[in-house]
Amino acid sequence: MKLNSPLLFGFVLIFSLLAFEVFNYSVTDYALTDLLGNLSFFDLRWATILAIAFCGIDFAGLARLFIPQTGTDDSDAIWYLLGAWLLAATMNAMITWWGISIAILNHPSLGAGPDMLRIIPIVVAVLAWLIRILIIGTFSISGDRILKSSS
Repeated sequence: MKLNSPLLFGFVLIFSLLAFEVFNYSVTDYALTDLLGNLSFFDLRWATILAIAFCGIDFAGLARLFIPQTGTDDSDAIWYLLGAWLLAATMNAMITWWGISIAILNHPSLGAGPDMLRIIPIVVAVLAWLIRILIIGTFSISGDRILKSSS
């Protein structure tokens, strides 16, 4: 059995993205539930709707990268999508900071010292923001190569 390294890299990248989105969804839902409570639209909580939206913008950007274009010039749409994605990623980083902060406050064994409350949430939020940008950037740069190696 011959090992197809670009395909293996693609699977690892997809698994990483899915794991990141699970973390992203759960932290966002946790933080927004704390901020918004149980406000709902029909039977769906606002926190859940926004958490799905934050995850969905990543997948919308990825879908745009891999959908074949039909000769139309939609460069403006690409810039709008990039702007929406960066805005959502930045907002989500702030929500991640909030979620990690309240998780530390609610965790009695951590002691919630002032340094831990000040440094850890910022580090996690910045790392989550950077990971999102780097994973999506990797897909945009090497996605075609991964897809071509699998066929």
